[in-house]
Amino acid sequence: MEEKRGSCLTLADFLREKMAQIDHWFYEEDSFPRFFREEDGSFLATSELWEIGEESFSSWSGKRPSLGVEEIYFVDGRMRTHARIIVLMKTVLLGEVAAGFARWQENEGLSLGFSPQDPPELERILGAPEGLFSGEMISRELPLGPGFVFHVWESARTSRYPEELEAAQQAIFSAMQVLESKVVRELLPRSSCIVKDGTLHQGDPEFQPGVGPCGLVKRVEDLRLPSSYLESLFKLGRGERTPFFSAYLKKDSSTLRVFCYTRLVERDDNYPWKGLVRLETILDEESLVEERENLSLFFDGVVSVLPLLTADFPAKRLPENIFPIIALEEHLGQYFASSLLVRELIRKTLGKKENE
Repeated sequence: MEEKRGSCLTLADFLREKMAQIDHWFYEEDSFPRFFREEDGSFLATSELWEIGEESFSSWSGKRPSLGVEEIYFVDGRMRTHARIIVLMKTVLLGEVAAGFARWQENEGLSLGFSPQDPPELERILGAPEGLFSGEMISRELPLGPGFVFHVWESARTSRYPEELEAAQQAIFSAMQVLESKVVRELLPRSSCIVKDGTLHQGDPEFQPGVGPCGLVKRVEDLRLPSSYLESLFKLGRGERTPFFSAYLKKDSSTLRVFCYTRLVERDDNYPWKGLVRLETILDEESLVEERENLSLFFDGVVSVLPLLTADFPAKRLPENIFPIIALEEHLGQYFASSLLVRELIRKTLGKKENE
């Protein structure tokens, strides 16, 4: 195969040269354990950029908003990993990501924003650690059949949980976040409230009054506040919220993450984390002062509706995984390919060529 060195190798040829194989121990993890990261609040903005001053926080008894919104667009993404491939001592993943939205209206309930005739955003991804293909002239796509092409995404990120997640999986997460952000941007002209599942990132749209977008963090692991605030959060009742806080997205940045906490179900002192979620939006530091009242109204509107969209059932990830998000996840999953089919196709692709 030396004659190919002067031209671009196909990705399939590169993988065969490196004796890539499907990991015969591969299995899909259905969930990951909860991990907490201690934070000292070092990125917190001064309390002048909070809803109330720090000295008043201890006397805040929990605000229970009554002003609701009549329409919310919920945005979510989903990923599926079909196969883990070992390339020498590196790992790549074959997966798919999809993103779409559901529309909730006060008087009409929930409707999906996609259908078989108008499918959700979907990408097929080969997630890889950055540097695996460096120094090689290699194509950036892996066709497994007509119209069935996986595109390379790389990530240099290392997970906080190296035993559970790999750089390759971070690459797939990144691809999913890009699709989610695309859906959010397409919804902005509708001028209705947008709630995106998960945290917001640098590059996501900034806050617009009455619109957001708002990130719904269901699995609170990064408190983004000093741990001394935790006791006050645990005291929140159903439908109550904290004042909003502000923290810089990163060091030397003027972009703020503005966030508050709320509880979706009745408080249970035996399970203080139950139903506790974080709502967040982002905007520039200079904009916060003039948008302070709009931020309060926006969080009030979202907080007043979310408890109506969940219940304390003995079901997986409830009550934090609210019903519109559950519906999105279930229906997005219907657009993924069969993992058995993908694994069979990649086995054939990685097999030795005839006459080689």
